[in-house]
Amino acid sequence: MTVSIPHLQTSMVLNSPQPKILIVDDDSAICQLISRFFSYNNYYIEAAADARTARQLFQKFNPDLAILDVNLPDESGFSLCKEIRQTGTLVLMLTCMSDTSYVLEGFEQGADDYLTKPFNLEILKAKIAALLKRRNIGEISLNTPNNSFTIEGLTIDPNRCEVTLNDEVLPLTTLEFELLYFLATHPNRVWERSDLISAVWGNNREVGVERKVDVHIGQIRKKIDDLQGQIIKTVRGRGYLFERSQG
Repeated sequence: MTVSIPHLQTSMVLNSPQPKILIVDDDSAICQLISRFFSYNNYYIEAAADARTARQLFQKFNPDLAILDVNLPDESGFSLCKEIRQTGTLVLMLTCMSDTSYVLEGFEQGADDYLTKPFNLEILKAKIAALLKRRNIGEISLNTPNNSFTIEGLTIDPNRCEVTLNDEVLPLTTLEFELLYFLATHPNRVWERSDLISAVWGNNREVGVERKVDVHIGQIRKKIDDLQGQIIKTVRGRGYLFERSQG
């Protein structure tokens, strides 16, 4: 039986001198390596070897970010990822499986980023720092006014980093929110994937990042009930357009 994690308020982690990270991996050597490294770099760290322990620690620790292995001894890390993301906590998947299907599955379950083993600790640190910075709403670099607006029942509120549909809060990831907000505040023009990468990912050129745009757009469409692409339109061979009526 799945034990639900209670709703937690979004943390403004950059206002805390020591962000909190929960590591979930049954490889004790990996947990110790990450724990020592990030403790030295001024993070609070807790570690769990399975999903059951992770849930118990989550409720007590209230982390800002979770690092999850895909292969856990008691259940899939993907299911735990989906559950944790519903609380608004950031998730970075860490696994030895580099196959594209596994990477895409991670993003479809709500992961904010993905790193394969073996990994460089400095790269892991850079990815986590970028995610935590992105969590701080004031750091979202979209060059647009921080005013909420509503389009056909869909309300986008940058001050709360929140999207609602007919007054129901939608479980968007941080990247999904940034991507939707950028498109919505720059409507009625086609944005190529490279443009969106520059605006939202910050010129990230890692392999497969353009495919990630498509995955995130697909997830956004599901969550905002736009499966037919009436709001976020696909312009074949070019990119995406957010249709917003004038006036």
